[in-house]
Amino acid sequence: MYLLHKNLLRKGGCRVVAGHVNYGLRGTDSEKDQKLVEEMARIHGFEKEIFRVPLEPGTEGGGKPRKRLPAGFEKNARESRYRFLVDLAKKVGAERIAIAHTADDQVETVLMRMFDGAGIKGLKGIPRETDDGIERPILDVWKEDIVKYLNKNNIPYRIDRSNFDTRLERNWLRHVLIPLVVKRYGKGVKKRLFTLGERFREIDDYLEEEADRWIRKNAAGEKSRFARKAFSGLPTLLRMRILQDICFRRLAVAPNERLLEAMDRCIRNGGPSARVAVGKGAKLVNRYDEAAFIRQERGTPGKRGIPSGGEKSVDLHVDLYSLESGEKFTPARARRLSAKGGAEVFDAGGLRLPLAVTPLRAGDRIRPFGQEGEKKVKEILIDRKVPRDERWGRPVVRDADGAILWIPGVLRSARAPVTPATRNVALLRIRSTK
Repeated sequence: MYLLHKNLLRKGGCRVVAGHVNYGLRGTDSEKDQKLVEEMARIHGFEKEIFRVPLEPGTEGGGKPRKRLPAGFEKNARESRYRFLVDLAKKVGAERIAIAHTADDQVETVLMRMFDGAGIKGLKGIPRETDDGIERPILDVWKEDIVKYLNKNNIPYRIDRSNFDTRLERNWLRHVLIPLVVKRYGKGVKKRLFTLGERFREIDDYLEEEADRWIRKNAAGEKSRFARKAFSGLPTLLRMRILQDICFRRLAVAPNERLLEAMDRCIRNGGPSARVAVGKGAKLVNRYDEAAFIRQERGTPGKRGIPSGGEKSVDLHVDLYSLESGEKFTPARARRLSAKGGAEVFDAGGLRLPLAVTPLRAGDRIRPFGQEGEKKVKEILIDRKVPRDERWGRPVVRDADGAILWIPGVLRSARAPVTPATRNVALLRIRSTK
């Protein structure tokens, strides 16, 4: 009533549409609330839209209020109320949706979120404006002053008696905790709590700008890959906000404080392959000096339960070259062909055919070129700082005995090297088909 009356006084020429939701849970009180809205609309000549929430079977009639609210009622009621108002605004072409939250509501919200362990983003309280056109013009007005204004100007209003039910958290704060705090520290404590929320809002806006700037500069790309050292040198609040924003924007995940702290520890102090499950199939992984957010790809399980989500559909191309008498295929020429990692040269006469392309599995071994004896592929990949999630499932070329000839992009084996005695050269190329 206060918001409606003040707006009518300030913006007399503005088209006003009042939206009212009747949940029907307080019996005749719910009907009296609706009648007051209809009467005010008649007196002041503004439009109205009433939404009556369908009641569950057996709850209607009798004119008596419900003694116990359905489970999750507050959350569901709030969502349906805002949905109704947003739909109504679209229907009538409204530019703004004005909600009558007060400074008292703000103080209660800050306390509730503080007790719930919220971070900076939550402690800033109720926003003054939102992207869907909702604004709260009287968020800095105290309820005490509102009631005085209503009484002084003989403006009718109603009080929801369910707001005195201290079984509900907000009501307990309003009627039990806050009066005790005011009694101990004086009335000014509420203003200090309100100001605290405003300061958190300013801090949050600053962090938002700084986090956005850092992400655009350091974590561009779909996988949000960034240097661990650069991230670790940032202030704690900024690190948390960066992680939070990446999760929100790119993974559609809303991390709590515990998850944010776990991700932060992983990046700053975790091992070269440490990881943290983020949710919705996404995870944060360390890749030696880098950290990256990735989504778990679907694939068949690999050996020892290691997923082979990195497997690709590939084609192997083998080109044979016969060397003319006196012609030599020099090592330098071989290096030039294999420099980009997409090709490798072997002595065709030393290959055991047929060749095959298969996924690399945990437990595989290879005799590296220029070395004596075999070595575990895992050790080679670790030495070359290949991220753990990129090790297994990648395509490798094997000979007829199953021995690994070549791991594209990593190394070739010592089998079938090109020597001065080579007469036929096999140029292997491997290409992804997807």
